[in-house]
Amino acid sequence: MRHLTILIVFASVVSLSGAELVHQSRDFSGTWTAVKDAPAGVAAAPSPVFGPRFAIKHAGDSLSLTRTIRETSVETTLSLDGREVKTKLPSLTCQGESFMLETAARDGDAIAVSTVGMISPGGNATKLSVKRMFRLEAPDTLVVEGTMTQAGQSRAVATVYKKSAEQVPAPASSAGTGATPATATIADVAWIGGVWVGGANSVVEERWTPPSGGSMLAISRTMRNNAMTAFEFLCIVERNGGLVYTAMPNARMPPTDFTLTKVTPDSATFENPAHDFPKMIRYSKLPDGSLETMVAGADGARPVTVVLKKQ
Repeated sequence: MRHLTILIVFASVVSLSGAELVHQSRDFSGTWTAVKDAPAGVAAAPSPVFGPRFAIKHAGDSLSLTRTIRETSVETTLSLDGREVKTKLPSLTCQGESFMLETAARDGDAIAVSTVGMISPGGNATKLSVKRMFRLEAPDTLVVEGTMTQAGQSRAVATVYKKSAEQVPAPASSAGTGATPATATIADVAWIGGVWVGGANSVVEERWTPPSGGSMLAISRTMRNNAMTAFEFLCIVERNGGLVYTAMPNARMPPTDFTLTKVTPDSATFENPAHDFPKMIRYSKLPDGSLETMVAGADGARPVTVVLKKQ
């Protein structure tokens, strides 16, 4: 009887070790493209559960996902121990930074990837519970299950993905402006907010909103003889621990960014050495409460200064 018990225990250990080996050998790596195939046992999602195409690099307990968010490739590396990871989302023009909080964990032979929160521009956090299950049905077939809520009712849905030789574009690195950034938040330039008017032969007007959600928005126009000769969309947003000033003269696209390089209680200097003109923009609060705006080009060129009065 003793020998029989030992044999049973040994057989169980061997069985568990084999199951664990199979579990560990499942490799989710590849580029996966959504297809029209119907998933087994669950309703097909009306749109791909995890987007039309994404890539996975799977090695042990590390899972790297490359996917398209806001028409930009984003890469996130998750650990399969349920650890929370913060991913910076592509920034929209004139909007502050936002982040997605995700976790990943093994669930039997599947992998569960969950979005557990969002941090919106300005730093407001929202808790979420969006779970997707990744199941390998075959070496070239991956099923991603999720939940769809419609009219207050939730139901399980899924999308079938096939392995593809096509590659997901790698995340593009931001070229930046070439200027050395200063550390600041939008609150450091709140004094720019308001309606400002000034000028001599031409009347310059800038209307700045107060800070909200990590950004300030403005519209500027230049008037001469009661006719508008120029206008500009402007904004200041929080990015990477600093501030970026974005200008769209006469609504021209793409916009031009200027990095905050120096800030004091009474001034803010933004620079873009790679731009033709201007290369530097500075706002200064004068002792009488007026606002001085200065734009400058290459070294030695005479800057253009306009003093505006608050209305």
